[in-house]
Amino acid sequence: MKLKQRINFGVVSLMLLTLTACLKDLGSNTPTESVIQGYYQGSTSKSKTSDLVILEDGSFWQIYGSMSGPAFNVQGVITGSTSAGNGNFSLTAKDFPAPGTSPVQANGGGTYTVTTLLGSITENGQTTTLSAVVPVSSSFNYNSAANLPSIVGSWPGTFLNGDIGRIDVATDGTFTVSSTSGCSATGLIKPRANGKNVFDISLILGASACASPNLAMSGIALTYPSSNFTNRLIVGLGTPSQSMALTFNAER
Repeated sequence: MKLKQRINFGVVSLMLLTLTACLKDLGSNTPTESVIQGYYQGSTSKSKTSDLVILEDGSFWQIYGSMSGPAFNVQGVITGSTSAGNGNFSLTAKDFPAPGTSPVQANGGGTYTVTTLLGSITENGQTTTLSAVVPVSSSFNYNSAANLPSIVGSWPGTFLNGDIGRIDVATDGTFTVSSTSGCSATGLIKPRANGKNVFDISLILGASACASPNLAMSGIALTYPSSNFTNRLIVGLGTPSQSMALTFNAER
């Protein structure tokens, strides 16, 4: 009987050790959030203004263009992934200059602090430098939760291909897109699940008048006060294959 008890005790102990090891393995596989996640505003060596969002998984969207007074004229979008640690970061991405249908492979990197990014991106042997900072909280706070009611309603603006249009957002986050070219779309926008001040957005282009009918796209959106006392909505969208990108820039 004592021998049987010892064997049973040994089996139970082995099971507990195995379970503990499994739990440790599960804990070690928990995704680590990017140390450089956040929203940045900056400029490039090509005199471009840049809105840059790095998400918790290291993916990023950089929408760039030029300023004409308080108006932001979007000229392209770069989207890809980053890796960061010990004050340095690297990235691999695709650049979609307007109209967003001819992506260019890009690679780069640089250094970071708590509030700044200093780096460069190389495309086709040409290097562009970037300097970006976290804006003051009174302008935009990445760490506050996105608020769906803040974007409900109509947003007139322009698309990356130069088309003029409008996004109408309902209270449940569903929206419709209309444009002067006749291309339309329907979709859904919702606060990102991680509780940051970013929206996830997805849409399907209409069946007619669109250059790529019935195409599904997804990406991010954010809204913040602009310098002329209006609110700006910035949207970046891409296809799963990263063959095409679209932006929407609006103020109201």
